[in-house]
Amino acid sequence: MPGIAVLVNPHAGRNRSDHHIEERLKKAAAKHGFVLCPRTLEELDHAAQLCAERKVDIVAVCGGDGSFFRALSALVRAYNDQPLPWFLPLRGGSMNTIARSVGVRRGPPEKVLAHVAETYASGRPLRTTERQLIHVPPAYHGFMVGCGVIVNFLHVYYGGRGRGRWAAAYWLGRAIASGFVGGSLARRILQGFRADIDCDGERVPHRNYNVLYASSIRDIGLGFVATYLATRKRGYFHLLAGYVGAAQVIVRLHRLRSGCPLEIPTLYDNLAKRVSVEFERPTHYMIDGDVLDAVLELRLEAGPVLTIVQE
Repeated sequence: MPGIAVLVNPHAGRNRSDHHIEERLKKAAAKHGFVLCPRTLEELDHAAQLCAERKVDIVAVCGGDGSFFRALSALVRAYNDQPLPWFLPLRGGSMNTIARSVGVRRGPPEKVLAHVAETYASGRPLRTTERQLIHVPPAYHGFMVGCGVIVNFLHVYYGGRGRGRWAAAYWLGRAIASGFVGGSLARRILQGFRADIDCDGERVPHRNYNVLYASSIRDIGLGFVATYLATRKRGYFHLLAGYVGAAQVIVRLHRLRSGCPLEIPTLYDNLAKRVSVEFERPTHYMIDGDVLDAVLELRLEAGPVLTIVQE
C-alpha cells in the first residue's frame, strides 16, 4: 500500500512547546507511513513533492489552520493535475477551526493518527467528507479567505497575549462591549476599505466594505456559523461582502450562532464560483487565519474538491 504521509509544522501553536510530537507521531504511524517535519516553505514544497512521488493515499498535517493552508497549497502544486490524496487535519494549532468544522475525530494528534493508520491498514472504510478548496491565484489554496473585519480582528488577536479559543473569546467579548458604546476597539475592527467586487460576472452593488469573507466551511470559529451556504453546492463557496455596523452584528449574534442569514441590506450574501476584487489601495487579506501581504487585486476561484478523513 502507498501509505500515509505525516507533515508536522514545528512552528504551529501547540507544537512549538511539544518537543516530542514528531517522535510520538512516528510511533503512531508505525510501518504504515512516514513523518516529515519541514521547517521552511521550501522544505514543505520538497515534502509535498515526495508525497506525490510516492503516491501516498493520505496526507496528515499536524498544525493549525494556517499550517493546513500552506501544506494544501504545496500539495496542489506538487500533484499538479493528478488527484489529491485524502487529507487528515490533526489538531496541532491554537484554534483548530477547520478540523472542528469538518468533524474530524477529537483527541491528541498521535491518537487520532494511530486510529486512522490502524483502520487504513486493516482495509476497513474510513469515514470521510468533502470540501471545496478556494483557489487564490496564482499559488494558494485554502478554506477561508477574507479581509476587512476578519483581518482587523486577527491583528488585535495576534497583537495580544495568549492564543486559542479563550484568548479569541476574550477579544470578541471586548469588541462586543466596545461596540455597545462606540468604543475605539470596535471602530478599529470595523474599519473598512473601498473596492470593486465582481461575483460570477456580476458587480456586487457596493463600493464601501468592511466585510469580505469567502469560505467553503460553515464554522468561522467560536461556534459562529457565518457561511451557512458553504457546503450547499459542489463547485461553489459562500461569499459575504458589504458594510456592517456594530449594532447590526450585535443584535444578530444569535443568527450567527444558529447558522441563519444575517439579513443585513448592505451585506451581499450568495454562493460564488469566481470572485474578482480590485481594491482602491493595498489591502491585507487572510487565508485560514494567516494574514498575508497587502494587494491591489484579489482573485478567488472554486478549486479542487478535497476528501477529508474524519476518523
